[in-house]
Amino acid sequence: MKENLKKIILFLIMLVSLIGIIFTITSAKEELKTNHALEEMEAKQTNDMTPPDMNANNEMAQPNMNPDNTMTPPDMKPDDEMGMKPSDNPNNAPTNENQNQLTTNHKMIIGIFSSLFSLSLMYVVMSINKKDFYKNKDKLTIYILSNIILISYMTIGITWVTNQKILNNNQMIKEESDDKEEVVLDESNPINSDIINLANQKTDVTITSSGTYTFQGNFSNSIIVDAEGEDVKIVLDGVSITNENTAAIIGLKAKKITITLKEGTTNTLTDGGNSKYDGCIYSETELVFDGTGKLIVNGNQKEGEGIATEAMNMTFNGGTYLITSNDDGLNAGGDGATITINNGTFYINASGDGIDSNKDAIINGGTIFVMGSDTGGNAGIDTDQGYVINGGTVVALGSDMLETPKESSSQKIMTFTLNTSITQNTLVTLMKEEKAIISFEAPKSFKTIIISTKTLENGEYELYTGGSNLGTLENGIYQNSNYVKGEKVVINNEDTFKINGIINSFGNNAYGQR
Repeated sequence: MKENLKKIILFLIMLVSLIGIIFTITSAKEELKTNHALEEMEAKQTNDMTPPDMNANNEMAQPNMNPDNTMTPPDMKPDDEMGMKPSDNPNNAPTNENQNQLTTNHKMIIGIFSSLFSLSLMYVVMSINKKDFYKNKDKLTIYILSNIILISYMTIGITWVTNQKILNNNQMIKEESDDKEEVVLDESNPINSDIINLANQKTDVTITSSGTYTFQGNFSNSIIVDAEGEDVKIVLDGVSITNENTAAIIGLKAKKITITLKEGTTNTLTDGGNSKYDGCIYSETELVFDGTGKLIVNGNQKEGEGIATEAMNMTFNGGTYLITSNDDGLNAGGDGATITINNGTFYINASGDGIDSNKDAIINGGTIFVMGSDTGGNAGIDTDQGYVINGGTVVALGSDMLETPKESSSQKIMTFTLNTSITQNTLVTLMKEEKAIISFEAPKSFKTIIISTKTLENGEYELYTGGSNLGTLENGIYQNSNYVKGEKVVINNEDTFKINGIINSFGNNAYGQR
């Protein structure tokens, strides 16, 4: 009876030990999630993804407008572009992988519980029909050595599995963070096609029929389009929309939504929260952008895009766009769709991919300066089925990934995967003989470059960092370039890069070039 009681107690100790180990792992997991949330909150408080200079009306300090209605990005400080340092990235926080590991205290607790479990288990195993095994020196030695081995394997094994499969599984953490908050849209306020002063509206406004709707004024809710089978035109005439809970413009149903930027106006859209409408402009129907005005998009939602569609085409025919986002800048998600840029000026600063389509993309014109995340795993341009560049001026920068455009492109393209990253705010210039082809600066570090302009032709080129440029910096690219040479860039022991076709790639991409 006494021996049976002893075994019952030992089994209880083993059970309690297992529960203790599970509780420790769960506690570590919750602590990690809390740390992620606190870091994101702190990052958002110090940098709400809104450029830091605010005027009296709480509007963003605008990039300088030039006489030709082009845009110069806001003034850059050495460590601060648009209010964001490269390290201020709530989507990827914490960037130090060791922060996703068990702490020393957690390991000690697991070790203690492992010891209790092992001592009890080995005693039960070796005492079966051997009640006095501990009196035998050899058996006692076996008992001690067995416990040392089992305790070591248990502690090391549980720690490794926890670190690799539970705490440091970035995809799982991302999926947990992707749980969207329920947002109830208020469609009780339908509006007629006319000029609408949003300052007079107290709740969401809903478009339910075709027509042209011109919006003006400040607003803290959403413009909703719910007009199945209809063509809807939205004219932005100097609006400022800030919705703290979801997208600023939401397209639910329509045949096509056209957003026109009225000439001479600046329009600012800012979203927030963590909703399923996860773009500052979000649409489940086709989007078309045109006009000659300016649109500033602050994609502040958690894991949110700047402008996003759900498996619907997105086309740009004109306008000036300054886009910052917590994930992709432009995104055609779901089963994918085509992103087409025919014209316009783009300055995209994304914490994910700059331009991302789950289908394809076509660039026919415009001036595009696009930056993906600088923390790894993102590109300037990323598509599932490839993209072409047929015209325009394109500079696309990424951290490590590089997707090469299709050979069916009709404009020459150079892609570079550098030996080492170029740091933020470094002047980079592509030259042919003594002529500067393009010169640019980025507010974050990058390792991959895509350059395409109509001036590229067959011949030898050199890439430089540093030096000086007396031209005007507009949207990341120098205009009227007057370059004084800096230091040559060397890639795989080569400092001269030859164009002899449409796609010209230099350097090795660790992730592979598609």
